[in-house]
Parts: sequence; C-alpha cells; structure tokens
Amino acid sequence: MMDLFDTAQTRKLFPYFCSGNRGANVYFDNAATTHKPSSVISRISDFYTQENSNIHRGVYELGMSATDQYESTRKLIHEFIGSNSAKEIVLTSGATESVNLVAQTYGKKFVKKGDIILVSPIEHHANLIPWQVIAKENGAKIKEIPISKDLTINFDELDSVLSEKVKLIAINHVSNVTGMSQDIGLLVKSCKKFKIPVFVDGAQAGSHIKINVSELGCDFYCFSGHKLFGPTGTGALFIKEEFMREMPPYKTGGQMVSKVGFQDSTWTDYPLKFEAGTPNIAGIIGLGEAIKFIQNIDFQQLASYENYLSVLMTEKLAEVPFLELYGNSKKAAPIFAFNIKNIHHYDLAALLSENGVLVRSGHLCNQSLMDFLNIDGCVRASLSIYNSEEEVYNFIQALKKVVKFLSKSV
Repeated sequence: MMDLFDTAQTRKLFPYFCSGNRGANVYFDNAATTHKPSSVISRISDFYTQENSNIHRGVYELGMSATDQYESTRKLIHEFIGSNSAKEIVLTSGATESVNLVAQTYGKKFVKKGDIILVSPIEHHANLIPWQVIAKENGAKIKEIPISKDLTINFDELDSVLSEKVKLIAINHVSNVTGMSQDIGLLVKSCKKFKIPVFVDGAQAGSHIKINVSELGCDFYCFSGHKLFGPTGTGALFIKEEFMREMPPYKTGGQMVSKVGFQDSTWTDYPLKFEAGTPNIAGIIGLGEAIKFIQNIDFQQLASYENYLSVLMTEKLAEVPFLELYGNSKKAAPIFAFNIKNIHHYDLAALLSENGVLVRSGHLCNQSLMDFLNIDGCVRASLSIYNSEEEVYNFIQALKKVVKFLSKSV
C-alpha cells in the first residue's frame, strides 16, 4: 500500500497542489470542501469522453455499462459505511438533500401534531432547518438535545427529554465547527426504550474516521461526496430497511415508478423509489472513485497523522495571545474554530488570505452553535491528509503577523 502520509507524495495525487501559485497557498478550508485526486477527476472525464450514457434504461452495452458502474458505487458505499445491504443506500446530491428527503418522507408520515423532534443546538443549518419546516407543517415541536459545556451530548440530562412523543433525534457525528465527535452508539442505546429513530449527519466524518452504521445502530446516516475527495453534487443516505419499506417517495418522475396510468401510479422498489429523474451519473461514478481512494488509506495511519496535526495545531494556537479555541482537544477531525479578543473574525480571515492562508470565517452555517457560544462568528481552520507540518507553522506565522498588524489598528 502506498504511504499516503508522505505529504509530498500525497500532494502529487492532487492536481490543485501542482497548479503553481494557487497550489502554494495553505489550504485550511477542508471542512467546506476537499480537493480532488487525479483519479477522481480522470474518472469523471473518462466517463463523459468515452462512456457517456443514461442509466437504468438502455439495453445496449454502453447503457448497461453505465448502469453497472453507477450501481457499483452504491455497493461501494454500502461496504464503506457498513450497512446490511446496498438496498439501504440512496444516492443523493449531498447531505442537504439527504436531510430534506428524510424530513419530507419519514417526517410527513410519522411526525404528527404534538410530537417532538429532538435536534442538538450545535447543528449545521442543513440538519436543523428541514426539521423546523416539517415540524411547522405537521404541528410538531423542535426541542433541544441537552449539550454539555464541552459541546458533547449531556447524557445525564438526556433521559429527561426522551418520551414516546419524540419521533426522531437529529445529531451530527463530527462537528463542522470543532471537529469533535458525538457518541452515537450510546445515544442510540439511550433511545431504545422509546424506540426513537436516530438521524446522523456524517458530512464531516467520512474523510477522518471509519464509519460503521451497523455498529452505531443509527436508523439514518448521510454524507456528501465533496467533503471526502469526491465531486460536488453527490452524496449518500443510509436508511434502515424497515423504514425504506414504509417511507413514501421524496420526489416523483421517471425511474421511481413501477406502473403509470393517467390517473394513478405505483412506485418501484427501494432505493430507486427515492431517486427520481436522471441523476448526476458521472458525479456518482466519480464518488465511487473517491471511495476507492479512501479505501486505500490505512485509517489507523490516517488517525495517527491527523492526531499529530491536531496536537501540533493546538500547541501552536496556544502561543497566540488572546486566542479562544472552541471545543476541547479531543477531536475526531483536525478542525479548529477560534476568535481573538478585540479582532473581528472577518478581518482575520481576509488578511490571512492576503498572506496565502485560506480559512473560513463567519457563522459557518451553524448560527445555533454561535448562539450557544454567545459569539457572532469565528475563524475556522480545517486540515486534511495533504496538509503538512510546515503548513501549520506557516499558518501560525501568518496568524501572528496578522494579529500584530490588526492589534495596532485597534
């Protein structure tokens, strides 16, 4: 197996880092989107130039080949996240569509007036707003999962909000702000008494930790392709088969029907009943290539390397005066959110960019967490396997320089 954590060699697998001045930037915005390896880019290009065809339709060789490749990605994802069957995998445009799909199918059928959906107050907007919408439509209520000061589930208080009225719990696996993970297995066990289904947003998890939905025991799990070295506009949703059978379609059109009459129609079997229309075929095949890329990584090595980067970043950030880091050091992903006293996060990010360091600033699509922390936003630096020790030092040097300049301006 190739040593993917030889950083210089790893970077050669990603064309972005071989693209002159842009590749020389310190790219610390991986929680927003990761770069794509040559294998993924080539696979998409090859499909369009040599293999382009629609799927699940033509009986000619080209069409059947495209269908086989598309469906092979479904199988790869099933193996990648440890579901019981490939039939439990719905191919989507990303985590956002996945959350909306469950809200508009499971939610519409099973959430009634007076029921409760529990959502943590530290969720990405995509894992909050769809539940707000369905709750308002059905006359249900959104209530908070209790969270401790360290931004993890407060299991001592959790029992007090669980009841037969709770029809779903929605929580992230790994935070897009702090990189910290939640104990999904323990949450699922806590919910068993009331048979409450658990929905997990795994958008930040796939490129950092091993996922096994069977071991976690959750009922729904989703992720986006573009955050794990795959194309934008791709993703997957795991739905336990018992819910697959009961949930109605999310959207209607071609492919998801079995029989169509002028007045009525019947749906095809799952998972295709959730996949109306022509999908992003090349993108999904590219996602399959990204899964293969990740499967060639030794996750133990990945965890060790990213933990090393996390420890180094934590130590170096501690050297910066008046810096407040959010969350604790027990990170599942090397994601760091912080503010510096009397300096606006936007100014920090803007001047870091001028110094060749690319980070994110603002509320990070997580205003409820900003409210929880009593801040209006922050700076986020997020790392991946192609980032190096040298880049951490360059980032800290640039940050200190920017802080010194802005401090004089205050």
